Amino acid sequence: MLRRSHFEWKLLMWVIMAISIQMLSGPNAWAVSDQGTFTNEAECQAALDEAVPRTLSEDMRIAWEQGELKYLCLKVRGTGPTAN
Repeated sequence: MLRRSHFEWKLLMWVIMAISIQMLSGPNAWAVSDQGTFTNEAECQAALDEAVPRTLSEDMRIAWEQGELKYLCLKVRGTGPTAN
């Protein structure tokens, strides 16, 4: 078993991220803050499944349906140093 360094958060959090790529401006990603944070991936995925596409605006729903916008659950990384 791997031991976590003392720099990593003791509380593990998961968030829903929205990701798109624009032709001229490149990648765009943001946390879906109105859904909050989750203690594990299963909770995050359940909230994502319940919210998308029901809560999306018309433009966002169309982008999601056409594959131009993706939503996924990501674990929040600790604040300590990382290996390059």
